[in-house]
Amino acid sequence: MDVPSMVYQGVVILLIGLHGTGKSTFAAAAAGADIEVGDGLDPCTSKCERYIVEQTSDAPQFTIIDTPGFADKNTTEENMDVLRLIAEELRNMGQERVSGIIFFHSIEGARLTGVDHANLRILKSMCGEKFQRHVAFVTTRWDCMNDSEDEKLVTRNNNIEVEFKKLLPKGPEIFKFLNDGESHRPVLEHFAQLARTGTVAPPLQFAEELERYYNKWMSKRAAVEKTKAGKEIRATSRKVGGWNYCTIL
Repeated sequence: MDVPSMVYQGVVILLIGLHGTGKSTFAAAAAGADIEVGDGLDPCTSKCERYIVEQTSDAPQFTIIDTPGFADKNTTEENMDVLRLIAEELRNMGQERVSGIIFFHSIEGARLTGVDHANLRILKSMCGEKFQRHVAFVTTRWDCMNDSEDEKLVTRNNNIEVEFKKLLPKGPEIFKFLNDGESHRPVLEHFAQLARTGTVAPPLQFAEELERYYNKWMSKRAAVEKTKAGKEIRATSRKVGGWNYCTIL
């Protein structure tokens, strides 16, 4: 069910990742909504979409924000546009703030590419060190893999987890999304448990930077590019082509 733009209650979670990694599929499973899902080649989500997740009485209400995917190629302006859309969404939230981020990565890739590393660095720049505990990594597309590859996938997944932990050493929790109608629940329960125990997420570094630059009467475009995440996207355009692949077979 689509949620009106002014409705924010309980736990607010951003879904972030490359396009085609299953963000919208996860949102559909969690919200029980009929959401158009792309085929992994052409992204369906072109703006931030909000969904309410119906919970039991003892769980906080979740608002899931499905964001457009970052490009899987070195497309600086496309990625900057995604960052601007996220910035606009954060500004529209008013006094509410993000409780957590779920970052999605497809298990189909045999290795983390330079683009993967670049997008993880963008994520790190958005979060800041203190927010890392409130990030969850979710590997996806397990349902698209052949059973005969089980042993190889276990090794691949373990190596991916090592790479994730290197990039965000202060967190995060790591989960598998199997697109089975159930595997989204442990991810949400992780954030629900943080809420129950009063573990409040600190402000998102990206949101704090935006507020600071907006207060200097910068344009929205200039403010986004001035943030660490914006600078990371610009830096990536100059160096990602020369990065080596990190094989995780």
